Amino acid sequence: MFASRKLVETALGEVKKKFVRVVSAKLPADGMEYDLVQYRCRNLFDNTVIGGKYSRASLCVDAIRALQPHLREETQELQAVCEAASTLEIIQSFYLIADDIMDNSETRRGKPCWFRREGVGMSAINDAFIMDSFVEDVLRLALPGHINLDRLCEAYRKSKQKTLIGQFLDTSSVNQIQSFTWDRYELMVENKTSHYTVFHPLQMALLISDVLAYHGSVKKAAYQIGFLFQSQDDFLDVYGDPKVTGKIGTDIQDGKCTWLAVRALQKMHSSPQISAALIAEFKECFGSSDPEKVEKIKKIYDKLALRDEFRRFEQHFSGEIKKSIAEIPDVIQPLRPVLDGFVTKLVNRNA
Repeated sequence: MFASRKLVETALGEVKKKFVRVVSAKLPADGMEYDLVQYRCRNLFDNTVIGGKYSRASLCVDAIRALQPHLREETQELQAVCEAASTLEIIQSFYLIADDIMDNSETRRGKPCWFRREGVGMSAINDAFIMDSFVEDVLRLALPGHINLDRLCEAYRKSKQKTLIGQFLDTSSVNQIQSFTWDRYELMVENKTSHYTVFHPLQMALLISDVLAYHGSVKKAAYQIGFLFQSQDDFLDVYGDPKVTGKIGTDIQDGKCTWLAVRALQKMHSSPQISAALIAEFKECFGSSDPEKVEKIKKIYDKLALRDEFRRFEQHFSGEIKKSIAEIPDVIQPLRPVLDGFVTKLVNRNA
């Protein structure tokens, strides 16, 4: 993954040039508006795409190189597929800009969210739309003439549909404590996180490698990995160090349906005679921005020993995921060590 990250970092330099070029090409090259758009796009790219963990693009590159061993050597072909994989980071930035606005977040990657930057504000919404609108153009420039180019673009469109539905479920669940069930949480996570974070990078790798079958065979493991990833994000929102995560957690204040909230309610409802007062306190305090009420929710989580329980869940579930990885068909078995390594790096992550 480290080697792939380096490849993605290099590829993003070229992807940035392509992105700026395709957007500004919509305007006359001799006008001041052309220069204005170029400046904005470079600034947008530098401040929202550059500097992330690049986990999605790196997973895609690792999977491609596993399926096509000749790409383990650095060649022009490898550069092209790395650029294609790196469009996943433009997609990620598109989602994060919009998500930060909807959540009214303060920081992202240790800096003010894009919409909070001076001179940006709500124009960030249009910036996100621009990123989304030109992903396919950049992809077509990176892989001109690829036999599965149309399929790659269609895979992105379908991934976006699922992600937006997942985001709808996320926002619709806010402060709706009665809907905080595992069924709702699992459906929400599958759509808003698992598909675009894990399955789409793998699907992209299969299509770039001209493997048109077996996509469904990796979906179970991909969705499980996505569930682990999102549940960890939920955990770190409450228990993570903002200096490490780069983000100030607001899930409690926002009334979000999270792993911690669902499990807390499940445990409290299992012993109502003991937890009636806790349930009442939870309902009163959850979703409030009052610091005292936020602390009360954290104390409820501590009283229910959710921190230790989550770490046990993380260890157990990662083992279940590795069983699913072992079931991936032999014909695409090179993906097994890639996914095994990805899961191993996830366990006990702190950012």
